[in-house]
Amino acid sequence: MRRIIDGMAFEGRVVPDLWVVRTWECNGVLERSAVPYVEWHELEGEDWKPEAWGRGLFPATPEQLERWAEEELERKEKSLRNAAARAKTTCRRAIIAEGFNELMTLTYRENQGDRALCKAHFKEWIRRMKRELGGEFRYVAAFEKQERGAMHVHLCCHKLPPHVQYKGAKIKSYELGTRVWRSIVGKDNGLCFVGGRNVRGNRRTKPMSLAKMAAYVSKYIMKDYADAPAESNRWSRSVGAPVVPIWRMEVECTAADLVG
Repeated sequence: MRRIIDGMAFEGRVVPDLWVVRTWECNGVLERSAVPYVEWHELEGEDWKPEAWGRGLFPATPEQLERWAEEELERKEKSLRNAAARAKTTCRRAIIAEGFNELMTLTYRENQGDRALCKAHFKEWIRRMKRELGGEFRYVAAFEKQERGAMHVHLCCHKLPPHVQYKGAKIKSYELGTRVWRSIVGKDNGLCFVGGRNVRGNRRTKPMSLAKMAAYVSKYIMKDYADAPAESNRWSRSVGAPVVPIWRMEVECTAADLVG
């Protein structure tokens, strides 16, 4: 494997029976992963770079140019998948660190497929929810496009009080999200489902564990990565989320001993 960092080329070599183990733990949830240790060595010269062929330093056949173009497309696709996977991990851990205990889903009745407009509506929904709840409404959210083409938003938050005040009237808290959402997207144009859905699409009757709730919301980032523009954020969260350190250590042993 090779990388270019600050204009310098490096080649990596996997060290046998040496592993990098990372541990993340918060609110009773433990995540641990291990990857092979890689040693990196600086390369000298430019004759190994594909760019060198394009600059005319070496003759390139049409077949080679076609192969390099395919490899570049594969590299970009892999980079996009890796970015989505990192975003999924960060999203999941943000939910766990916040200790959220409620799921919500914002939907459109109309076939509203504009991602930028959905994000603008969601941003305004958050602002109004904070206003109605006295300034505090923390969340982590992921955006997804339904099969019919309409956008919707999955989010985790803290459970609201049983009743809240809205425009001078006392209402049940689960009604607040829908009323605020419809004040933005239009009367009867959308809903705010509270509690999430099960695999059959029915309302959940049992609360989810914190780890499952985090996995439920973060999975939509991977489902959405191909549709979202590369420069677009696939998820959103409140400012000032807790920062939980990742503990790193190197372990020298066989793969079997590592699993044990």
